[in-house]
Amino acid sequence: VGANDSAISIQITQTIQQIELLDSQLEKIEAEMTDIMKFNDSVIMTIPGIGYINGGMILGEIGDIHRFSNPNKLLAFAGLDPSVYQSGNFQAKTTRMSKRGSRVLRYALVNAAWNVVRNNATFKAYYDAKRAEGRSHYNALGHCSGKLVRVIWKMLTGEVEFNLE
Repeated sequence: VGANDSAISIQITQTIQQIELLDSQLEKIEAEMTDIMKFNDSVIMTIPGIGYINGGMILGEIGDIHRFSNPNKLLAFAGLDPSVYQSGNFQAKTTRMSKRGSRVLRYALVNAAWNVVRNNATFKAYYDAKRAEGRSHYNALGHCSGKLVRVIWKMLTGEVEFNLE
């Protein structure tokens, strides 16, 4: 705008076309993921707040749930487990999440946890309790993600639907 240069005009036009192409490809991928999740009809879709895309990301990253003999192993695979800080007699009072595992799974679980906190009273109460302890939003969300991992592990191993009421 305001420039009379044809080179800049061509660059802007091509950039707009690239953005439109990427948007259409993204829409096709999301539609395909939705179709796959509807076809699979997983119990994970009974969790309020988890949609087809987020559920597909979680299931795709987990793969076969029977690879994890307990929920703590799935928690570590996601990188949501606390890291250990100790040396000799010293043991840290506070720890951070390890972030050793799958970045995509961790992103999907934290995103899903926030949606579940907004859509389920049990998770909302757990989140509020962690906030009342003085924890930050993301720290409390990390704890909710850990709780969600344990719920997902139980649901997928036992083929039971979500029910916390």
